[in-house]
Amino acid sequence: MEIFLKRIFIFPIKSFDPVEVEKVKITKGGSLENDRRFAFFRKSDNKILSRKWETKLYLIRSFFNLPKEEVVFQYQNVEKGFKLSQKGEIEKFISDILGYAVELREDTYRGFPDDLEAYSPTVVTTSTIREVASWFNLPEEDMRLRLRTNLELDGESIPPFWEDRLYAKKGEVVWFQIGDVKIGGVNPCRRCPIPTRDPFTGESLKEFRKHFEEMRKKTLPPWAEKSRFDTYYRLTVNTIIPLEEAGKELKVGDKVSFNVSTI
Repeated sequence: MEIFLKRIFIFPIKSFDPVEVEKVKITKGGSLENDRRFAFFRKSDNKILSRKWETKLYLIRSFFNLPKEEVVFQYQNVEKGFKLSQKGEIEKFISDILGYAVELREDTYRGFPDDLEAYSPTVVTTSTIREVASWFNLPEEDMRLRLRTNLELDGESIPPFWEDRLYAKKGEVVWFQIGDVKIGGVNPCRRCPIPTRDPFTGESLKEFRKHFEEMRKKTLPPWAEKSRFDTYYRLTVNTIIPLEEAGKELKVGDKVSFNVSTI
């Protein structure tokens, strides 16, 4: 079975819209270049701004031109563009929408990942997205936006949940390669409230988590390491990329292989 990298998504501002790219470099910190490079923090308590708790973010569209270092925000009937270097102007625009002061921070080394131990790109297969979308009678693209995964793999006759091969018992790493980039699978990602919500309105789908867990348990493949499922609300794989991989590129079409010796 030949498996390849089908799609790459990066999220330049954490909890905002994705950008689909054909290739992406690995940073010195082992993340994808420009992925979660920026994040907003609420000034009152230094809490990182997230769709997990701030549902107004679902109503803000963001469009990035990364070569020009530009972003355009749309909110209701207002559209405004900025250079990413216009930190103060961007902070004021978003603060006015949210009703409280925020600070925009930048980290080009590793960005602002959710999982501080498995801080590299998340991985899923197209067949998994399609399968999980079918559980809720949702379009494939809708589920893709709910899961917000970086690397999407595909291949002829690849089964749903193939990516569950990419982690093992706690404390172990499953090493694989996409193109010439070495990646280590660490754990199945514990999901937050974001997949339960419409990507554009923030409206929650009733009984989403309950049904998800029932179906995940029912369809868990035999190759999945069951000890990692303290809850069945887990999907996609969190990874690490060794620092010596910095500067290499992942490209759409790269083949996936397991010819990587264990570190």
